Amino acid sequence: MSWVVVARKDFQDARLSKALWAITAAFVLLSAGMAVLYATVPELSRDIGELSTLGYLTLLLAVMTLFVSIAAIVIGAGAIAGERDRGSSKLLLGFPHSRADVVLGKLLGRTAVLAVAILVGLAVTLAVILALLPSFSPVDYAVFAVVTLLFALVYVGIMVAVSATTGSGGRAMAFGVGVFVLLEFLGDLLAPAVMFVANGFSFGGLTTIPGWYAFLNVVTPSAAYQNALGWFLGDGTTAALSLGGMLDGPVPFYLTGWASIAVLVVWLVVPLVLGYRRFATADL
Repeated sequence: MSWVVVARKDFQDARLSKALWAITAAFVLLSAGMAVLYATVPELSRDIGELSTLGYLTLLLAVMTLFVSIAAIVIGAGAIAGERDRGSSKLLLGFPHSRADVVLGKLLGRTAVLAVAILVGLAVTLAVILALLPSFSPVDYAVFAVVTLLFALVYVGIMVAVSATTGSGGRAMAFGVGVFVLLEFLGDLLAPAVMFVANGFSFGGLTTIPGWYAFLNVVTPSAAYQNALGWFLGDGTTAALSLGGMLDGPVPFYLTGWASIAVLVVWLVVPLVLGYRRFATADL
């Protein structure tokens, strides 16, 4: 259980830093502020529907996606590379910790930091919701929190994996930003590009959307997170895909919320394995 020691030490160090408090304060202001605006500005609720927990969570979803992604870069990109840069990784590995313990411990420790910010923010926002909204759904709120914590774990895992591939904190941060841009912006171009080629280098004549095209739209971590919540908080359809009647045929399994959870698990495991393999052979 050496990785538990690494995780505990990493979290304790982060608890004393300004980063944890800054991230927590930022999310509390963001989440609670949006709840106040949702409850008091009619234009916001009119676009989403009547005032409800689900309506607020729908409004919060896009902001939460961006917040978790950016916070994961700040928290996770320097997790291993920063210590290698400072030379403290040699001291850490001087204790009975394997490099696998370091990777797993850093993952859990840094995720705990982000989880604290998320849970504190949602707890404060809960008080606002109970005070201002006419109704509250504890099930919807709990589902949103659990899936969001999984998304945070995945994104921190990606950044820890990036951090494990280099010995420079600056490069790790640059690589982390690059991965973010690749996943959040260039990832949106994957499905249209494949469809363009598959349709004979043209978008003409498309009246329906095949299932595989829809799946390519939800293979990035953020899209899988949003699709999972759209499924579990929606009516059992792929509401988060915004495809409506354009989907060709019934909803296939790989577009369900459970499939998106599996996609998130893949994004957690594969980068960590690759990052660990690079770290395991690195010269400290």
